[in-house]
Amino acid sequence: MLLRSVMRHFRNQEWTAIGLDLMIVVLGVFIGLQVQQWADGQRQARMENFYTQRLHGEIVDLQATRAELVETRQGWLAALSMATSVLFDPKGRELTELECTSIAFSYIVSNPTDDLASLFEVQSFGQFGLFSNPQISSALGAFLLTRARARDADSAVQRIVINLTSKYPDLIQLLSTSDYSKDPWIRPRYRCDTEGMRMSQGFLNDYEINQSGYTFHVMNNARVDNSFLELKQVLEAVLGTATPTSSP
Repeated sequence: MLLRSVMRHFRNQEWTAIGLDLMIVVLGVFIGLQVQQWADGQRQARMENFYTQRLHGEIVDLQATRAELVETRQGWLAALSMATSVLFDPKGRELTELECTSIAFSYIVSNPTDDLASLFEVQSFGQFGLFSNPQISSALGAFLLTRARARDADSAVQRIVINLTSKYPDLIQLLSTSDYSKDPWIRPRYRCDTEGMRMSQGFLNDYEINQSGYTFHVMNNARVDNSFLELKQVLEAVLGTATPTSSP
């Protein structure tokens, strides 16, 4: 209808009417674009809020999942520290079973899970810019950088640590096996030849590699945990659901 009206006015050289018709067309296009922009903005806001809430929930779940393993690794590191003082003291006491077991496990530096499904989705679809809030974007960027550095460091540690139990079976002896089907956290028991370890320079050299590598591994876990906590606090502030938080 509008096109016919414009053509009729043009044939009749009704310039004022033509101008009004064109103004109606431009105004209609402008309003349509504004409505579309508003709809896109609303859709973007809903999507951002959806992923913000998902991220927060996943971080809470992941912190709980990581906590037991991370705390266990911290315990083994504390036992390794005690073992170090014993091994390098010529007149020191014998290693305890806990200290011996920590030596046996000092090569286990697998990375505790640190993946977030929603963040993986956002990155996979190239929608990282979905988060318009600069605080969230900054916290996500900091987390990704910390996680990447920790993963690189753990990869390096995994390449250098040594299974001391396999390499020095005469110095580290298995006392009992474990039924992991009943308790996945149960551990076998070991006995160490403390004096033999002190007398073996090769063992001491390899032990130092493992002890330092395990220390870096635990430090990397702590860095990732702190980054998780900082990201969660930012998300809670944005969502308005702040709750008391602490490091896992």
